[in-house]
Amino acid sequence: MTTTKLITADELLMMPDNGLRQELVRGVLIEMPPPGKRHGLVSSGFNAALYNYAAANDYGWVGDNHGYRLESNPDTVRAPDVVWYAPGHPAEQTDGYPERAPNLVVEIKSPSDTPRGVAERAQMWLDFRAQEVWYGDPETTTVTRYRPGQDPETLGEDDTLDGGDLLPGFNIPVWQLFRRHR
Repeated sequence: MTTTKLITADELLMMPDNGLRQELVRGVLIEMPPPGKRHGLVSSGFNAALYNYAAANDYGWVGDNHGYRLESNPDTVRAPDVVWYAPGHPAEQTDGYPERAPNLVVEIKSPSDTPRGVAERAQMWLDFRAQEVWYGDPETTTVTRYRPGQDPETLGEDDTLDGGDLLPGFNIPVWQLFRRHR
């Protein structure tokens, strides 16, 4: 019988960078290859839109690719592509892995993602108190918005993504999140 040694969030934080993206799911180390160029460009588009909104309105903070400790004993640490947290969110000034999900999580679909996997990951973030999850799909130029207690809403490139009550006044055509020119 083979047993897997469970890893803690503190051990994950101290691991050397091996070039792979590393997360923990209930103590089990998950390693993924770095995302490709298209994934990175789309992630940057979401990051820039949210950063520009936060800076112009002095409203919240934006981050990317850093981990959040969502469960303990065994530990779960996940790292979304882009996050936004509201003013006063406890993660603003935390060293290490904050123990509360950001208010908004943005994930960019990777080629290996399945529809079921995307929905499960979005639900995981909502279960850990994220208020919204936006899933950007570079292949279809769509954003699927997940909110607690609501069916997912998919917006096409001709639609406008708004921030609703979470990000008042935030509006951007979906296509602009994926490319600079139409």
